[in-house]
Amino acid sequence: MYKPNRILAVLLVVVIGFALILAGCGSDEVSLDPADISGTITFGGWPAGDDAVNSIIAGFNELYPNVTVELEMTSTADHHDRLLASLAARAGAPDVVMIEAEYIGAFRDRPGFVNLLDEPFNAGRFADDFVDFKWEHGVSIDGSQMVGLTWDIGPLTMFYNRRMFEAAGLPSDPDSVFELMNSPEGFLEAARAMHIPDERWLIGNAIDLISARWSNRDFYNEDLSLRIDEPESVELIELAGQIRSEGLDANVEMWGGEWTSLLGDNRLAIVSAGSWFGGFLKSWIAPDSEGDWGVARQPLFDSVNWGGSFLAIPAMSNNQAAAWAFIEYMLTTVEAQNAMFAAVDYFPSLIPAWDDPFYDEPDPYFGGQRTRRLWADIAERIEPSLVTPMDIETQGIFASRVNVGIDAGESAEIILADTISEILRATAPEREALSARLGLD
Repeated sequence: MYKPNRILAVLLVVVIGFALILAGCGSDEVSLDPADISGTITFGGWPAGDDAVNSIIAGFNELYPNVTVELEMTSTADHHDRLLASLAARAGAPDVVMIEAEYIGAFRDRPGFVNLLDEPFNAGRFADDFVDFKWEHGVSIDGSQMVGLTWDIGPLTMFYNRRMFEAAGLPSDPDSVFELMNSPEGFLEAARAMHIPDERWLIGNAIDLISARWSNRDFYNEDLSLRIDEPESVELIELAGQIRSEGLDANVEMWGGEWTSLLGDNRLAIVSAGSWFGGFLKSWIAPDSEGDWGVARQPLFDSVNWGGSFLAIPAMSNNQAAAWAFIEYMLTTVEAQNAMFAAVDYFPSLIPAWDDPFYDEPDPYFGGQRTRRLWADIAERIEPSLVTPMDIETQGIFASRVNVGIDAGESAEIILADTISEILRATAPEREALSARLGLD
């Protein structure tokens, strides 16, 4: 979905540019007195962030009537490319920027942003209100600066097409679906039952199993050893290989046009993704399929997070007070967080938001399931993890090597061993530098 090589190339430019950034970038003094806050701020990100922001601007303007919020939206990859280029040039960045979870490891230790822990922002006072595993990702490794305040998380679940499951003679209630597919044997049983050659498949791509399992990009332990070096990885690669060898996947790229069309045409039965995918189904993938889709706990690897985003203020912003006022309202109030959740299925990182009765309401699109409470229950079980500057590269190598290996019919053990060797070789310089910073030498 993203283009790591473009990001890494631009990062080289940013390193040079950052050497020139002075502490005095942006406003010299920031007053957070509401009476002093006015003007126009720009908010940069990607869809469906615009729909989320539009759902709360009216509430924000009740508190800050003299602030206008303008949106600058583009694709996720282009947004981050432009942000990196703006930071290097010290010009052109929006006042508030979204940073996707995939990229936060490359940003959180860099200059060029307002430190939200500093006066007068004092974001640290909100620490207990946010999920630990995302709060920590927005803070530098040494704990001295916060680049981004966490907005949302993506508790991983399996979205499945009830009508397709019923047509294949499979159970269609969420608990039964989970029980059936929560083993490699059961997963294969469902894939075989669903499969009609050139017409219907359970899953878009066998590699999607690997992508979903490691969607939180928590590839590294605290000592920078690889977490993927485990028996469970071998089991998943074996399952992916079996699916591919039997032709049980459509073998299409996730997020590609063909994949989207197959989903909308009721020809792909499952997608493992963060809670935010519900908004994609409702808005542009299958908007006319209310009641046809269900949400089950993720078989084989429950309690995983996929995605989420952070909000940051570039130091070059000339209206940091208004930028922070907007972030504070947007992310630290239950009212705003749940309004955005209702609009686009961005699950809040703000824990107090989960106590709202809204979370126990049925969702008509998903056949009356109480999906928000399901996601809250999963969120409570997600463990903290380490994010690093190597995560994007590691993810790319892992997915590519497994895909090549299962196509070639290689054993899971060989695929995993080669993957680990290639990752360690490719990331050696970054791991050495990070090891020194962590005091692991």
